[in-house]
Amino acid sequence: MKKFFSVLLVFSLLQVGLAYAADTGTATLENRDYIFGLSKQSEVNLNQVLFLLAGKDGTPGAAGKDGIPGIDGLDGKDGKDGVDGKNGLDGKNGIDGINGVNGINGINGAAGAQGAQGAAGPAGPAGPAGRDGRDGVGGSDSSTSTYGAGAAQVSSCTESATVSLKAKYTGEDFVFDNVRISEVNTACGTGIVRDIAFYFKIGTSALHNSASPKYTNGDVLKCVSTIPRSNTWGTIPQFTIANTDAVCTNFTVPSRGNFSLNDIYTADFTNRIGFEIYDH
Repeated sequence: MKKFFSVLLVFSLLQVGLAYAADTGTATLENRDYIFGLSKQSEVNLNQVLFLLAGKDGTPGAAGKDGIPGIDGLDGKDGKDGVDGKNGLDGKNGIDGINGVNGINGINGAAGAQGAQGAAGPAGPAGPAGRDGRDGVGGSDSSTSTYGAGAAQVSSCTESATVSLKAKYTGEDFVFDNVRISEVNTACGTGIVRDIAFYFKIGTSALHNSASPKYTNGDVLKCVSTIPRSNTWGTIPQFTIANTDAVCTNFTVPSRGNFSLNDIYTADFTNRIGFEIYDH
């Protein structure tokens, strides 16, 4: 209805623009003549006053249907960054993970330097008495000694002493290399010069020193060396008789001549040794 009135209004305005004012000599005017007049469009006098009568307002028409939604507008500019919020509470600790696989063993470190030699332990108990030695010849003085398994009671300058035999491998067999005397009184190395003698008994088994033997089965060997001065012993009361320090002889058969300590094979003697200390 609203659309119809709009079309009618446009049409009325169009007629107003095209109509001329009516002549004064017109006898009868119809209602429509007040709007369109009686003059023809072809007449020259077009300056007559026109007027328009408006009718009453019509009843408002029904509401039209909603139009199609418009296109979305452009995105607005990003706003300023907000203020940082407060830190949240710490979460609970997670469950421990599974243990990892053991790593490869590292390379062994280099061997450490050899430590200092420890102090000699106390002398062990005296062993059983050994067999009596042969009587001496032409001696002006005498001293008695009791020999045991490495230890002996000596009455001349010390109450006891410990004997340790050290062997050396030649590539074919073991021979004696040196003899260490420990737990001995320093008086044996002071004042009068003294000698120390060692006695070895050869066993009855087959000899290992068969190339140029200085002994045979059952012989007794004697090796003698001078006791070094006690001021060279160090902090421990002991001294060592090296292979080059001792002069050995066959006590049973002296004619076999002199030889060294390393001419005695460790497998040839009976594991018993005797020694004595006497004035040089």
